[in-house]
Amino acid sequence: MPPTLHRSARLLLLPMLLLGLLVGAAPRSDAAAPPQRVLLAGQSTKAAWDDLSTVTDAPAGGSVYYEVASGTWVSPAHRDYAAFLAGQGGTVQIGISWKDNPPGYTGGDRAARSRAVTQELADGRYADRFATLTAFVNQYPRATFLLRLDYEVSSAFHCTDSSCSSYKGAFARIRSLIDGQKRQGNVQYVYHPVRGEYAQLYPGDAVVDRIGVSVFAHELCMPIYDHGYLWNGTPPANYDTNALQCRNPYIGTDSWGNPAAIWKNWDYDGNVLGMMKFSQDHGKTMIVSEAGLMNFTADNGATDGLEQARGAQWMQRLFGLLNYSGPIPNQSGTYDLSRVITAVTYIDLDFRYGWDAVPDGTFDFPPDTTWFVDGRISRYSAARTAFCQGLATAGFSTRCR
Repeated sequence: MPPTLHRSARLLLLPMLLLGLLVGAAPRSDAAAPPQRVLLAGQSTKAAWDDLSTVTDAPAGGSVYYEVASGTWVSPAHRDYAAFLAGQGGTVQIGISWKDNPPGYTGGDRAARSRAVTQELADGRYADRFATLTAFVNQYPRATFLLRLDYEVSSAFHCTDSSCSSYKGAFARIRSLIDGQKRQGNVQYVYHPVRGEYAQLYPGDAVVDRIGVSVFAHELCMPIYDHGYLWNGTPPANYDTNALQCRNPYIGTDSWGNPAAIWKNWDYDGNVLGMMKFSQDHGKTMIVSEAGLMNFTADNGATDGLEQARGAQWMQRLFGLLNYSGPIPNQSGTYDLSRVITAVTYIDLDFRYGWDAVPDGTFDFPPDTTWFVDGRISRYSAARTAFCQGLATAGFSTRCR
């Protein structure tokens, strides 16, 4: 207690100190508290929300898509789902895409056209294509909008040269355009790269609010099956097929205390852990912008096959990633990354019927391919149990019923 306090002030303060000892004084900082995380239901239609809500309380929001080519939502279902979420003051992640359908594309090299459009966006073209989006945002001041300025951006689809100034310029230009038209401060801008190029395309701390990442099978060092071929996301020499883990070195020390490469098994792709450290170094939180089960099945497409066991393992690794603390492949030291990821979008759809999972009676993918999977969490008891445990232990605002 400072000696300059008046005696009467000290007498008043003493009971407060005693009360603090009895009930537990509030900490000066929340640095030790886990982050409050939010769960979003992806993607594209309210069907994801409806199914997920049979397992959990109401999610905090959801995810949809908007395209530059048409200047509107990818489909009316996306718009309707966005309106449902925004109308209740939820979080709406909107992927603003041009790589999938670049303006002016009529066939041929789509990647080349996407790169050209990226530069055109940086130059200020297509400004009118964002009018529908900003008008929508202005209708819902209580909602939170997370705008992904394209998704899984890469040098192949977004960079006209090695500097990636085209994408960096497009990101800054689109942000400036929308900021100039929106009426309230409920918009955040998400940079969502492919996991191996997060540093190369980074638009800068001044314009990026959050960093997004996709988490499917490769990111968690888990296999998927495609036409009978096992994909694990790493070169064969760097994968333990029995343990279903990546094999990578980190920079440790030898018995003499010198830097040395130490090989170990990992549950996570090194680029994902590297991106988490990159985000933390830049003072940005992350959102898992897309996450869901893939075809883990080796039995020609019976979607309740390996999804039962490996679905649970996938869930455990996903939530383990949120609280990761330890070394990072090809780097030295250990890092606490448990406060970096603050939101997860789980794609709770039956992908067998296509990206929007509309059950039209016919499957959109062959039975032995990557996306032939029913990813609805309600279908798998073991995965559902692991999912519910993860929501609780990782501090999500949404919990299971």
